[in-house]
Amino acid sequence: MSLARQLLDESKLLTKLALPIFFAQLALTALGVVDTIMSGWVGTDDLAAIGLGSSILLPVFIFSTGILLALTPLVSKQYGAGNPAAVTRYFHQGLWLSIPLGIISLTVLMNLEGILVWLELSKPVYTLTDDYLFYIAFGMPGIVLYQALRFFWEGLGTTLPSMWISFMALVVNVPLNALFIYGYGIVEPMGAAGCGVASAISMWLMFAVGLVYVMRASLTRSLVHFKQLRWPVWKQGVADIFNLGVPNALALIFEVSLFSFIALFIAQLGAVVIAGHQVAISITSVTFMLPLSIAMAITVRVGKGYGENNQQAVLISLYAGIGFAALLGFVMSLFTYLLRDQLVAVYSKDNEVMLLASILLVYAACYQVFDAVQVACAGGLRGLHDTRVTMVVTFISYWGIGLAGGYALAFTNWFTETPMGVQGFWFGIVIGLLLAAILLLWRLKGQFYARFH
Repeated sequence: MSLARQLLDESKLLTKLALPIFFAQLALTALGVVDTIMSGWVGTDDLAAIGLGSSILLPVFIFSTGILLALTPLVSKQYGAGNPAAVTRYFHQGLWLSIPLGIISLTVLMNLEGILVWLELSKPVYTLTDDYLFYIAFGMPGIVLYQALRFFWEGLGTTLPSMWISFMALVVNVPLNALFIYGYGIVEPMGAAGCGVASAISMWLMFAVGLVYVMRASLTRSLVHFKQLRWPVWKQGVADIFNLGVPNALALIFEVSLFSFIALFIAQLGAVVIAGHQVAISITSVTFMLPLSIAMAITVRVGKGYGENNQQAVLISLYAGIGFAALLGFVMSLFTYLLRDQLVAVYSKDNEVMLLASILLVYAACYQVFDAVQVACAGGLRGLHDTRVTMVVTFISYWGIGLAGGYALAFTNWFTETPMGVQGFWFGIVIGLLLAAILLLWRLKGQFYARFH
């Protein structure tokens, strides 16, 4: 079979895996987008509260998600190697681990008053943000348990359940948002804080439906063995999850917390800047879902090929996956640039917010190809069970250049005649993502040859 034919066939397989992941991620992201839009209709204070609350919530959510994401390459490798007992062991340990991770997430979100006081927010924004974080905290144990289920079945190469469950959550979340944000009957209007109540309910529903699926689906029910579920033995699974998961979680936190810290730093610039920044993030988070979905599919395919010790299969998956992700990044870049004004208008009618968000989307259009390549490379490295260098690269690229360099551009005149404000951070992101793409490509090449030579 020719190389071109192999790449085409692999691209089809990746697309088959990635599309449900994309729609699942899109639906999950849409939960935040819906929160932003529906709270924005109440007022700028509510929009700013959701922006800050989401920025603070995201690193907490990503930490537990990043650890449990290790289940996907671990399960896919053992599934490719034909070892169902090891698949079951990793699934059980992932479930056990998700319980303390969920409790920790809940506790952290309920004790963030110190950060909010430090930000010196206006009283309405402070109250709405604090209430939003308090209510959504109750949903964290549920969503963490769901992530353990999700990454288990995705490691087996099935992604449709993730899509359908995420869509269900979105459909349920919209009327719940309307109920708690605007009030109805005996339910008093809560504004942005109502988004937290609606999201918490949706999170637990996702876990309940996911649990029913793994107990009943033909692919998973022979592997779950809930009657044999025992307390974890460190060397029988949890250590492997931590070895891959902790660096992976930190790498993800370095990336997503970049935007969260930017939101904290720009809080002093006022509600308009916070809102404009949040609108731009909401839009780019949606466009990023396509290359991210390809990256997660790459992890599954590379992990399976790695388990089979099939060098050619892994190489084809990497070539097809990274090339596909880069193409999608280019398309998303054009889409973002050409339609930025129309996209911004969906979120806000405030002229100042719209203008700032539109300017920030120009920066986003500049980095989307680099972002697609780096996330695809990270997916390939996960499939090869390598996450430590990804952690180091993301720290240097995002915090060292994106955050620190962005802060210098935003608030000092070290590199420019006058401080650039929030635009300085977004310029720093462009440079940071370019560096990340170069370094992760170099690492992936080295790890491939180390694994198969």
